[in-house]
Amino acid sequence: MSALTRNSSNPPPYFYDLNPQQQKNWMKTTRRMEKNEELRAEYPPFQSPSNFTIIHLHHYSSIETVEELIMMAKTTHIYTIDTESQVINKVAQGALVQIQFIHSIHESTLILIEMFYLPNQNSLLFKKIKELCAIIFREENKKITWGPFDNEFKNFHSYELFEKGKIKNTINLQDHFSDWYNKPPSNTHPVKESREEQTTWSLQDAVRIAFQQFLDKNETVNKWCCGLDFKLNTWKKKLFSKNHYNANEEQEKRTLMIKYAVADCTAVTKLYFMIYPSDSSIQTSYETPTPTTASTNIILNIDDLSDISEEEPEILMPRFEEEPKILMPQFHKEPRILMPYFNKPPQILIQKFDEQNYLAIETTEEEMNEFNVQEQQQETRTKTKLSKSEKQRKKNMKLKWKQKHHPEFQRRIKRPIYYNIYNYTLSKFYTELLEQILNVTPTIPLLMMNIIGEQQHITMSVEQNKQ
Repeated sequence: MSALTRNSSNPPPYFYDLNPQQQKNWMKTTRRMEKNEELRAEYPPFQSPSNFTIIHLHHYSSIETVEELIMMAKTTHIYTIDTESQVINKVAQGALVQIQFIHSIHESTLILIEMFYLPNQNSLLFKKIKELCAIIFREENKKITWGPFDNEFKNFHSYELFEKGKIKNTINLQDHFSDWYNKPPSNTHPVKESREEQTTWSLQDAVRIAFQQFLDKNETVNKWCCGLDFKLNTWKKKLFSKNHYNANEEQEKRTLMIKYAVADCTAVTKLYFMIYPSDSSIQTSYETPTPTTASTNIILNIDDLSDISEEEPEILMPRFEEEPKILMPQFHKEPRILMPYFNKPPQILIQKFDEQNYLAIETTEEEMNEFNVQEQQQETRTKTKLSKSEKQRKKNMKLKWKQKHHPEFQRRIKRPIYYNIYNYTLSKFYTELLEQILNVTPTIPLLMMNIIGEQQHITMSVEQNKQ
């Protein structure tokens, strides 16, 4: 919902269905949006005093671009740093890091590191970006932030892009602005942060008081993990469009977010040079790498142009000291025919018929051998290859011939066949005898009974009663 439809004095009906904490957040956001619109109507928009180049860093960035930034960082000693986070599943996650390389008060390079689109941590590109950040965070470099430095990077440790530990030589310009505002303008202020308790100023109010300009903060709470650079092609999916997908709305929203992120850095830089004018004379030698997205403020002073005369311009013609001569053909003289001149009379070569003209070609032994080898190769190539079925047919015919005529195939092994002949008559007799014995003496245990071929053996033992 935009600020034009929100009104803190007249909340919508759904406001009363929210819990107390949600109502508090809604009212806080609405008042911030109302203040933003009031300042927009009262003050002109913020203008950066420097020309800057914007470079996005993500997994599509080239190693050459990062290496050029590393060379630039080695000659730059003042940086302005800002970060943007996004709440996902009620957890704040770092999404964007803005770092401004301050070459001079009029020239700077600003990189936007899109944390959700970093390359693989094992890749060379990631290691190069990490090396770049390590150079920027060196102790001898000044690192300017609006607020405590640790608070800016508390949501970025999981990416393992920035080294953990206490970063030295950081300048919290928010505290320095309070010191500057409360003291007379003639006093100078040291770089060391003041330990006195100061009133906390928002960046928007500081820009309004110092420059009488409006710094738009409408994009503060946003979907910063959307992928700002158009090269990421995230704008091709519906994210910011209201109803249906609209490519223009997706790109325009990302452009506004980029402008907001850049303005947050350049505003802090402008305030720094106002508070510390002695540093405005810095100048570093650098070569700007090829930008992925550039935004430059160019000021053209028309008063410096020379006046243009209203008289008719004079046409400059070539000057000759003498009049040019035109060469004309002379017909009163007879033309001369140039003939060839010889110092000696030409010699006429006459063929001698008594000598026989012939061409003798002798071949060496190596050439003859090479010729023979080539002929043999050609002969082998001309031979047609037999098919598989033809080869198998020849093998079968050869095997049949061997079976008929070869002596080894005549020695065949004949296996004897054994038959078990059972005498069913005897078997029946022994079976009946066994049944009679079992019927007469049922208490006698049967220990073993073997029936082998034609014979049957019965072994029995009678257990006698012990008295």
